Amino acid sequence: MKAQPFIVDQHRVESLGRELVERMARQDQAALQEFYARYSKLIFSFVLKIVRSQAEAEEVVMDVFWQAWQQAGLYSQSRGSVSSWIITIARSRAIDRKRYLERQNIGDSIEISEVIGQADNAVTDPEADPEVNLYLLERREAVLGAIAQMGDKQRQAIELAYFSGMSQSEIADLLKEPLGTVKTRMRSALQVLREKLERYI
Repeated sequence: MKAQPFIVDQHRVESLGRELVERMARQDQAALQEFYARYSKLIFSFVLKIVRSQAEAEEVVMDVFWQAWQQAGLYSQSRGSVSSWIITIARSRAIDRKRYLERQNIGDSIEISEVIGQADNAVTDPEADPEVNLYLLERREAVLGAIAQMGDKQRQAIELAYFSGMSQSEIADLLKEPLGTVKTRMRSALQVLREKLERYI
């Protein structure tokens, strides 16, 4: 007998999700554990695309499920599916974290080392799309050109942070300068990059 294809019963999946949320609203901790097991991989993958850091994504995921636990009683089926509800929470949390990191100059909308790496990989990949290669190479040159136009201290801070992978504290220790000075220098350097590379963001 030919095996029947596996078909996900979406209505059943959604029903189970709603049941877990209802139990969470009654402070059923076992339901929270089941809910986490069911949705955590989806949420982690979604959050990672926004914050682009595994460590930060893991923290955001914890915040997401804590908020879901706290607000389970507010969930209403009329507002959408359970998966849409938890993803909405995740999106809000992830964006908040990304903005916080940008303010702290730990994260940035321009991933400088990634830009360089993508272009270098493109050059050595004979199967890559030529138009994509050209875009990546142009973006690489734009980044290097913007860095070259910076003052020596700004350029040094950027190179240590993005090409050597050093934290701001490590840079301050290496240069024997106050951490606040390094942070200010990084902030101004990143602002220069944002202005010069706006078309690539």
